[in-house]
Amino acid sequence: MSLIAVGQIVNVHGIKGVMKVKPYLVNACDFSDFNPLTDKDGKKSFVATLVGRQKDCWLISIKGITDRTTAENFKGLVLYAQRDKLPQTNDNEFYYCDLVGLNVYMDDVEFGKVLRVLNYGAGDILQIKTLKGQTFELSFSQLNFPKVDIENKQIQIVLPEDMKGRLK
Repeated sequence: MSLIAVGQIVNVHGIKGVMKVKPYLVNACDFSDFNPLTDKDGKKSFVATLVGRQKDCWLISIKGITDRTTAENFKGLVLYAQRDKLPQTNDNEFYYCDLVGLNVYMDDVEFGKVLRVLNYGAGDILQIKTLKGQTFELSFSQLNFPKVDIENKQIQIVLPEDMKGRLK
């Protein structure tokens, strides 16, 4: 079973067990389409219903959780869905988990590996570790990463001029 993180419970909302979820997905779609959701290991499952939105969070209720005290025990839990329940990606669209671990190539020579995908609100950033052990972050754009080949686990990088001397 292949799981993809779809959001993290960050807080509770009200007294009836509703929880705030920071979504990891772009589109605000109904969590119930992905049920059952699970924990990272797939050992605990949850039936969730989207009940609203608040700023950048989705509000969900989980079947069987009807009070604030119980809901508070779920804070920090990352929710996962089975990959086959999620929408297919379009061209030049990727799930973060597909990018992590890709081998990075520059001018057809292995350069490093993608460690993490970050997003501080202004767009996706790839954290790269070079073969020489240097770690740096670079905006995930078509200019910086013109070719992504998920099937062969490779991504092509074009370093900005100001980074070339520091990272070669």
